[in-house]
Amino acid sequence: MSKSNRYIIGVIASQLSDIEQSELLSGMLRQAQERNIDLLFLSNIYNPNDPANTIERENDIYDLILSDAFDGLILFSETILNTSQQKLIVEHLSHMAHVPLIALGTPQPGFVLEHFQFLNTSDALDFERITDHLIEKHGFTNMEMLTGFDFIEASHQRVAGYRASLERHGLTYDPDKVHFGDFWMNSGAELAESYIKKDRPFPQAVLCGNDYMAYGMLDTFAKNGICVPDRITITGYEYIQERIYHYPILTTYQRNRAQLGAEAIRLMQQQLDGHPGTDFTPPPGRLIPGDSCQCGLDPAQLLAEQERISLKRTDDFLNLFGQLEFELTECRTIPDLLQVCRKYRYMLRHAEEVYLCLYEDWYNDRAVSETVTCYSLLAQEEPFTIQKHDLERFCSGSAAAYSFSPLFFLQRSLGYAVMKFHTPEANTPLYRHWLKAVSNGLEFLRLKNDIQYLTQCCNLSESVDNMTDMYSKRGFHSAFDAAVETFDARKVHLVVLRVCLFDESYATEGSRQKIQALLAASDAVKCFCAGSRLYGRVEENTFACVVRADTADSRLLADLLGAILLRAVGYTRCYGTDSFVCTAQLCTPNSTYQTEMPKALQELDQLTRISAARRTCSHYREMLALRNQFYLTPEVFFETDSTGLPCSYSSGHLRTIYKACFGVNPHQDCIKGRILLARYLLFTTQDSIQQIAQQCGYRDSKYFLRQFRLHTGMTPVEYRRACSLTDT
Repeated sequence: MSKSNRYIIGVIASQLSDIEQSELLSGMLRQAQERNIDLLFLSNIYNPNDPANTIERENDIYDLILSDAFDGLILFSETILNTSQQKLIVEHLSHMAHVPLIALGTPQPGFVLEHFQFLNTSDALDFERITDHLIEKHGFTNMEMLTGFDFIEASHQRVAGYRASLERHGLTYDPDKVHFGDFWMNSGAELAESYIKKDRPFPQAVLCGNDYMAYGMLDTFAKNGICVPDRITITGYEYIQERIYHYPILTTYQRNRAQLGAEAIRLMQQQLDGHPGTDFTPPPGRLIPGDSCQCGLDPAQLLAEQERISLKRTDDFLNLFGQLEFELTECRTIPDLLQVCRKYRYMLRHAEEVYLCLYEDWYNDRAVSETVTCYSLLAQEEPFTIQKHDLERFCSGSAAAYSFSPLFFLQRSLGYAVMKFHTPEANTPLYRHWLKAVSNGLEFLRLKNDIQYLTQCCNLSESVDNMTDMYSKRGFHSAFDAAVETFDARKVHLVVLRVCLFDESYATEGSRQKIQALLAASDAVKCFCAGSRLYGRVEENTFACVVRADTADSRLLADLLGAILLRAVGYTRCYGTDSFVCTAQLCTPNSTYQTEMPKALQELDQLTRISAARRTCSHYREMLALRNQFYLTPEVFFETDSTGLPCSYSSGHLRTIYKACFGVNPHQDCIKGRILLARYLLFTTQDSIQQIAQQCGYRDSKYFLRQFRLHTGMTPVEYRRACSLTDT
């Protein structure tokens, strides 16, 4: 037990402002207050689901899991879907086996340890109750179900409840009436279209696995003049409280997360007190009636939803028109920044105290310090210093809840913010916005005192690009023309690479994220040049180099540079595998910069247009995510018929849309990703052919030899010899 003579329970979550987490919080807070327990919530801010789009530094907040302050831990397992975050959290929790741990939600593969005790509401029982309602209240006998991903256990549990109710009422379960979607509105829209186009006959009702899929159905029916519920009844699940944005008002079902949170606290205290835990019974939820069935909505329920949405609109207005960010950029000292934060304390709704906790070396590029300086924003007290994991320091006075949120800027950890609160409404999107603004303000403050960083972004020489330590356009022009006389009787190639294509979602070149990507690309070019220093940054996003390769052709060299860039994690994590094009051409003794460079840039323009056209293909983003996995983790074995693929398509449909996007089927592209890795290893290492085959995921080196020769026209030994570049 903590020094304050009461238990401290850590709660590992994400995006605490979301409605699902807010409901869990309400039950936990009520129960913890009654039992005199402190709750410490560790939560990130953005929580992207895409493994290739992880905002890494926000997950440093989970390092606090290792604090000695915790008597027990509770994990919101369903809120964390990003596999990179799951791996990080599991690694930390593996060191905390001595602490009782309760996980709320459905177990996920790879996100489980032996000492996890899982509690959850019952999806099966909830859907049995929904189906009971449609049968007993409305007399339906012909119902279909739209559930989530086929590879998620929760999807099948919901189907199990639907089936159990049908069979208990003497109705036949038909698997053809169960449709697997992706838990998003497009799944509902597609199923609705199939009814409208008469590909399937209308049932009496469709039970949707969550509200979003139900909204997709309602919106599609409304656009096509199909009357709900006269023609068909639609029900949802999860009750995300966005019903007023869709017509008619959805009938849905609310899981009893509040009671689930309360049960977690009760059972945790029993374990901490050394008493055997009582049996856990999943708490039942409740039907929220609406107009998408004949029950009709409850006006009081709708009014409560409208009040919540009205409050959110007010927050959105304050986010849009508040001057917090502007005033933070003008700060020159930490006291200035604290004063601005206090001025905008209205954004910290329901917060009883907020601490800004900065690492001792937050303004440096060094590793994060273990010492943290904490500044109170709402109380008049002097700053104090603690060790990073000394979380008990914040637990003073009566029992309360504390949320620990990351302060970071791109790849830089700054510290964390601690908010003391007693109501779940304290964790609003407005607070998330406040955290982002403070982090940005700290970065501006750092820049004003970091001359080295500022000079890194400036061109201080006419011939040298100081950001990359390469020639500038003018410098490369001069160096190229001066080297022409050495081209005689030697096979010399001009290789040009354009990166950061389609970066409209990123800031200008001044963005640190883009600078890091450009630096990673310049490192790839330097690696490719193998000792030659005839390389330069000739345009904002374009690099050029001259290399000698007596046996290699130009296409081989362009592919090799692309293979090297794919291994530059600092680049591909930011921009992905479809964000660059490369070309190469043979030079002659008569070549000049003015004759060769325009031809290369024209070729890059054509390749860029082709790449841009691909992005207009249907499902391109999903297919690109799959291609990123093929190219960035080619050693992992993929099969297009495997249910382990991160796509919800049939293998035939997947091949069709993938080929429409990239011109090859997934299996061929997976092989290409392996061969690209092999090219990289053959060029950058002296590993044996057998070692390289194993690193590329081949268990049979002879099979690797056959595939490599098929794709490159030469053996690995011949390729390594052809790519033996020499100084120009």
